[in-house]
Amino acid sequence: MVAMSDKLGRRRFIGAAAGAIALGTAGGIALGQQRWFADPDDRADQVAKPVTADQRASADAQAVLKWFRQLPNRKSRRVVSGQQLDDISAASFDEFVEKLAARTRKYPAMVGVTVQDAWTRSDTRFLVDHWKRGGLISIDIHPTNPWNPAGGANSAWVQNAKSAKPDLRALLATSDPSTQRTTWRGQLERLGDLVEDLGSAGAVVLLRPLHESNGSWFWWGQDMASRKTSARDLYRDIFYYVTETRRLHNVLFVYSPGASWDGPAMEYYPGSDFVDMVCPSRYDDDMLMLGERGGESANDDYKDILTAGKPVAFGECGPSSKLDGSWDARTIIDRIRSTYPQMTYFNVWHGWQDHIMELARLRHTEELMNDPWVITRETVDWRPKVPPTTGTTPPPTVPPRPSTGHSAVQPHVTR
Repeated sequence: MVAMSDKLGRRRFIGAAAGAIALGTAGGIALGQQRWFADPDDRADQVAKPVTADQRASADAQAVLKWFRQLPNRKSRRVVSGQQLDDISAASFDEFVEKLAARTRKYPAMVGVTVQDAWTRSDTRFLVDHWKRGGLISIDIHPTNPWNPAGGANSAWVQNAKSAKPDLRALLATSDPSTQRTTWRGQLERLGDLVEDLGSAGAVVLLRPLHESNGSWFWWGQDMASRKTSARDLYRDIFYYVTETRRLHNVLFVYSPGASWDGPAMEYYPGSDFVDMVCPSRYDDDMLMLGERGGESANDDYKDILTAGKPVAFGECGPSSKLDGSWDARTIIDRIRSTYPQMTYFNVWHGWQDHIMELARLRHTEELMNDPWVITRETVDWRPKVPPTTGTTPPPTVPPRPSTGHSAVQPHVTR
């Protein structure tokens, strides 16, 4: 049985594709109908065209993206600080964010969360509060392998990176019904529910679908035998699901490659029409990206990600071997300042088991959070300055149109 939202999404997806094909195959325009110069009205439309990949993105989403675009031009307050949580829960926020604030008297500007097997709608309240206090929100999805659903969230990692990967095209909205497709579409429902809840509260979300797809360690990643994956198609499918099927327009779409151990960072770039920012992962004690050290990689990850012409950032980061709390947190901003000045944010990953990398437990975190280049929640300034009141009340911001009929399930975490 195919869910009603899937049927709707399929019709919209096919309709959009058919329209694009029709336009592309319609041939040329008669010479007499060609217009060599744009009318003034046309130029005005071009100026007003949304800067976001989603052409119907909310005004706030567009404002946030414009803000990220201009950050590298600043002399100070130009790099957003971020901390990833290990669960979508207030307890996790307390563990990773409140402890950081208690130590440094500064909150991270961005909080990152991962959508896994389940979550409760009440768990989003702390994210809404963070947003209303000036913060930003990053979301990635760490999905259960649809070909191994019994494995739960841990099945996202493959046991053997060299083993054959599944054909991701079987999960697309336009594919034939299957058990795997149903499992995957259910996970998208949960992602959509979270984005919708945050949108209803006015929050903008930085969404990182299918992170590190150029690597071989996740089920959606590169197949090492064929050196291919259909992650690009699945990313675009997620884009259409969020923007067309669910009609959610509070999202900035982030392409987040891994270090290019297995494939170049931009190998599976979905295309400029589907991406707002390019934010790779990097775990390295010196915060050097691949390509900086001789003999480590044939690729130059930083140079490669800049070719997209999009704002760039560290979607995930942390140490590679100093996992006992001895890593110097200042390394992040020192490296950005000296080597990667176009980076607009860093999102430090959470620790797990006996691995320590969260900001609250690292050395010299106070200096990092008080560095003149670093933006904390207290200094986020993308919102337009409110002019003095003139006796008239501006219209309220309209939240994204809520959809109906989408069920939510409950959360748990890994990593």
